[in-house]
Amino acid sequence: MNLRSILYFQAHQLIGMPIGREYRQLLLEETTDKPEEITRMLVADLLSHCQRNVPYYREWMNKLGISSVQDPLALLSQLPILTKDIIRQNSDRLISADLKRRRWQYNTSGGSTGEPVRLIQDRQFTARTGAIQLLSFHWAGRDVGEPAVRVWGSERDILQGSMGLKMSLLNRLTNDTWLNAFRLTPASMCKFIDLLNANQPKLIIAYAQAIYELAQFAEQEQISVTPQRAILTSAGTLHPFMRQKIESIFQCKIFNRYGSREVGDIACECKAHSGLHVFSRGCYVEVVDEEGHPVPRGEEGEILVTSLANYAMPLIRYAIGDRGSLSPDDTCACGRKGLIFQKISGRNVDTFKKADGTLIDGEYFTHLLYFRDGVRKFQVIQKDYKTILFKIVKTSSEWPPEERQEIIQKTRRLMGDDCIVTFEFVDQIPPADSGKYRYTISEVSPL
Repeated sequence: MNLRSILYFQAHQLIGMPIGREYRQLLLEETTDKPEEITRMLVADLLSHCQRNVPYYREWMNKLGISSVQDPLALLSQLPILTKDIIRQNSDRLISADLKRRRWQYNTSGGSTGEPVRLIQDRQFTARTGAIQLLSFHWAGRDVGEPAVRVWGSERDILQGSMGLKMSLLNRLTNDTWLNAFRLTPASMCKFIDLLNANQPKLIIAYAQAIYELAQFAEQEQISVTPQRAILTSAGTLHPFMRQKIESIFQCKIFNRYGSREVGDIACECKAHSGLHVFSRGCYVEVVDEEGHPVPRGEEGEILVTSLANYAMPLIRYAIGDRGSLSPDDTCACGRKGLIFQKISGRNVDTFKKADGTLIDGEYFTHLLYFRDGVRKFQVIQKDYKTILFKIVKTSSEWPPEERQEIIQKTRRLMGDDCIVTFEFVDQIPPADSGKYRYTISEVSPL
């Protein structure tokens, strides 16, 4: 352990966040060959907690005639699939009765289906998901405190001009350097490439779409990039053509990671790059057909996720909005065992463009709609360089005008004061012909 990592873990321990303990447990369990037993134990503990403390699940278990958790995975498969609508309709009954003794905070879903929901997550969840994130960095070759650069989104940096003292101090401990993925200008991309050429970090952590845009920019501008060590991508679908371009320009391997705000990191690639390992201490995953029945390994279906860490508002068999398939093989060439995703068909997000060459990650606009109770579903469309359309399915007939004005102001903060921001309130927003839901769309041709 280096000094930065010691200080990082101690700082979190002081605020009751045992990330260090969770991380050490994860590293210890990497040497075991029984991830299924770990997951089974955690599922049993979660279901027992739900039976005692969570009204929604206690009522379901009573309906099923279940008095105790004998076979946790069999019991779990009998429980209903949890959707965003069910969460909205039963939010109070999904909250644990012991919430008052837990340290918790609100979060919202990532909106990959255009339907964000508000959730409650406790300190245990934050600590474990934080440790799992560190483990994914470790797999990619970077340990806590070693230099890393992030091509990541930060609304605060854009809206307030600073990421704040707390984040600045944390970045000093973690040795992170940031490039705001929500706003990529030619100047900022040149500066970032210069930084990579001068200081080769142990890891680049990036939005998949943002690092792809950066690779395209370097190629188009014929800018030479020093070979990098590793890139970890997340927050979007990494298509094969994107992987090929990024690895070609940066001359290193990509470690793809899959997760969400609702349940944290779910799975990540290892050095074998033959699929994404499901984190056995973080989630239990299922892949099912349209009727909710398990599909054979290797076949694509809907992904259901059970978070094993959040007891404040448990999400069991949560329909995350993505499709994928599990590998028939539970053993990887890297030596690890357990569930492995062989394919994930995740979210679709477009990059918005300005006439001056600035690229705006579509996720910026989806974040503007988080924590808004009046929004059931949304889609954001860039009609041209100066026009943004928000399509919104409302939860009720009224939607506060001050919220609409706030969205207009924050949109113009990036797109310019002359940007025309319009709203269209609709009854439904259908998916694309492919069946996938696109929650941001740019109709502007590439520059």
